Amino acid sequence: MVAASINRQYLTHEYITDSKVFTVSILSQETPMSFIGKFGFRSGRDIDKFEQVRYKIGQTGVPIVLDNTIAFLEAEVTESIDVETHTLFIAKIVACETLDEAGEPMTYAYYRDIKQGKTPKTAATYIKVKPKAKSREGVKNMKKYKCLVCGYVYDPAVGDPDNGVEAGTAFEDLPDDWVCPKCGAGKDEFEPLED
Repeated sequence: MVAASINRQYLTHEYITDSKVFTVSILSQETPMSFIGKFGFRSGRDIDKFEQVRYKIGQTGVPIVLDNTIAFLEAEVTESIDVETHTLFIAKIVACETLDEAGEPMTYAYYRDIKQGKTPKTAATYIKVKPKAKSREGVKNMKKYKCLVCGYVYDPAVGDPDNGVEAGTAFEDLPDDWVCPKCGAGKDEFEPLED
């Protein structure tokens, strides 16, 4: 058996509720943050998440992502439990497969601590971080930049204190390897916001 907690706002919730099936992909530690951002921070209402992604159809008819996946579980829902903003789907595993024996699975701790991944506000595991004061002199003329993957807005007045970027740091001055603190997209996935 396996359990999955899904926010009711997500399109995935609708799919599981209607089909009574789902799959869980166990990603490798080497999975690019842009891939995680595509599936974890973008809605299937806005994009085709499976475009340019290798997948197969499982025995229940559910798509199973193959890219960056070291193993998967395919499950049929046996029970649904209402937990306010989420539904806890309890399911029987009907198929599973290891695709990469040598691959190291990405745990949530690895995602947060090593890859510096963030959690969406709608996730059951989200922890609110108190924002820093925005009143900084000299940052009024610095442009804000928006992540095209997840919609996060980098504000120079705030910086990215959780990742060592001080308030007052212009987007152009961010290190080349800086990534979106919400989804992990690179700087090339950002565009300036118009005033």
